[in-house]
Amino acid sequence: MSPVVDRVGLGRALTAALSDDGPEAALAVCRACVTWLPMTGASITVMDGAQGQEPVCATDPGAARIDELQFSLGEGPCVEAFSSGRAVLVPDIAEPGEGRWPMFTAAAVETGARGMFVFPLRAGASRLGVLDCYRDTPGHLDDTELAGALLAADAAMWALLDRLDHRAGEAGRSPSPWYDGSALARAEVHQATGMLMAQAGTAAPTALAALRAAAFLGDRGITEIAADVVARRLRLDPDGSWHVSSNGAAASAEPPHQRGDDEREGREDP
Repeated sequence: MSPVVDRVGLGRALTAALSDDGPEAALAVCRACVTWLPMTGASITVMDGAQGQEPVCATDPGAARIDELQFSLGEGPCVEAFSSGRAVLVPDIAEPGEGRWPMFTAAAVETGARGMFVFPLRAGASRLGVLDCYRDTPGHLDDTELAGALLAADAAMWALLDRLDHRAGEAGRSPSPWYDGSALARAEVHQATGMLMAQAGTAAPTALAALRAAAFLGDRGITEIAADVVARRLRLDPDGSWHVSSNGAAASAEPPHQRGDDEREGREDP
């Protein structure tokens, strides 16, 4: 398919997505990226920095996992694109010389992602979030493909503004369907952060960092660790050590820090 046809098809798909004016508009924008651009998957995330991210939609499990990794680790092209206000274009995340986000890069490669292309979503001076696209083959975007991706980012911004306005109009009522699912899991992360603040007597950034470290050391998702904290299966002591709480239901999670230390020293838990 020629670049001109791709651009025309993309424009029509984005117009159709925005004319829908429904909760599926943002996802339709992401699907248009996959259909008309050389992308394997795409997602949209609302952000207010590395500490606050809410997933909006993702076209596939790979895109959702990439989003989750950046929230869990607090680093990656999404965080950089949002913070800098500039697109972050990575031809090959597996390139040995790509050392900007070492923890994220190591985990992202396992998803099959190679090229990653992230575009900030802005309305005037306000930063809303990012459009995060990836593909399973390496390579740069040519000028036509980049122009199409920027067009998609504009559409994503309008879809996001529309849904944020809709959500604000529903304040005090049930959450919009647009925020169901994974967004609720992120709410559990915030709840767990608050519980850790009370348990360990620490500030929010430190509590969130502890969650992220536990997820990384235990090779688990941050939402899984958060679920254990909220269910009182895990708690954090003021000295920074984790332990399984006897107050929660059938503890299935091992204290992340203790487990890592014991394995390295060849000891067993008492």
